[in-house]
Amino acid sequence: MEQVGSDRANGGSPATGGTSGSEIAVFVDFENIRYSTINSYGREPDPISWRDKALHYGLMGVARAYADFDQHPSTVRTRLDVAGFEAQHYPAKRTTDQNGREKIQSRSDLNFVVDIINTALTRPDIKTFLLFTGDKDFIRVVTTLRNRLGKRVVICGVPGSVSPDLVAAAGEEDPLQVTQSADLDRSIIRAIDTYVSQLHDGFVPTQSHMSRTLWRFVDRALLPSEHIEAKVMEFLRKGILAKRQTINGQGQELVTTELNASHPLVQDALPGYGLAADGLPQDDDGEGLYDDDYADGYDDDDEEYDEDDAVAAEETLDDDGDDDRRGNLLDPEESRLDRDPDVTHSSAGVV
Repeated sequence: MEQVGSDRANGGSPATGGTSGSEIAVFVDFENIRYSTINSYGREPDPISWRDKALHYGLMGVARAYADFDQHPSTVRTRLDVAGFEAQHYPAKRTTDQNGREKIQSRSDLNFVVDIINTALTRPDIKTFLLFTGDKDFIRVVTTLRNRLGKRVVICGVPGSVSPDLVAAAGEEDPLQVTQSADLDRSIIRAIDTYVSQLHDGFVPTQSHMSRTLWRFVDRALLPSEHIEAKVMEFLRKGILAKRQTINGQGQELVTTELNASHPLVQDALPGYGLAADGLPQDDDGEGLYDDDYADGYDDDDEEYDEDDAVAAEETLDDDGDDDRRGNLLDPEESRLDRDPDVTHSSAGVV
């Protein structure tokens, strides 16, 4: 996979990236990039970073982003304007099938493809096309640009959300790397600690309850509530949060989601969190905390987190069948603090 460094070797300069004065075309599949960024990093994408990446290749003669923008925050279009992208708004088509179910069909993808081909035909001076997407549905337009029209195509997608076949068709990839703020992650860790500490005695945190409730303890300016679930998933992937099995008051197996005391960032945000006398995280039986295969949320066979299994395992209802809204209940004789007496929670307030 060729990166920006190798691109400059092909005649580019640090200022414009491409041949002096050359122009490029940049097309953004906005919904693909936005949702992939939110799901992978728990934050909104930054069009300014797209612009900066594009300028390494040349001047942006064409720069367009495609979506049904009614389905996205109003601030999105402002950010696109600031970065120099034209927002191409195409409302989705809504129909109802014979069973009364609504079906939504995007009109953005078709216009995305048509405009790419039209640009290639009407602007023969543009030799390089940057496509911000990871959708394999665009393989055919990529092969047309490269194999029939002789264009250079670079795929710029969110790592983990890009079709390998799409990259193979283009021949080049320049991934969108989102810089994570350690300060933000520390703030979220403190918020999780505060959330856990306010649970009623005998109740324990689960992934679904944490995702629904954490917004009360997080500054929305730091992390919008609609991104909290993605941030919890990110923390599970990174090992900042870990799964743990226990038994609730009804004798059912329960999977809790707790901060991993052995993770360096957790110790950085909450010095001394969960450390026993010997300085190592301990479990009830004296063994290391999160030392089993299930605890870290990953399967040793494929090292991939199984969200469906974890969510299914952790959901437990009270006797009335309703969500207890506070977490899940342990046997009163085995409250959360009694079960893990060495764990101390910080007194940090709402972040």
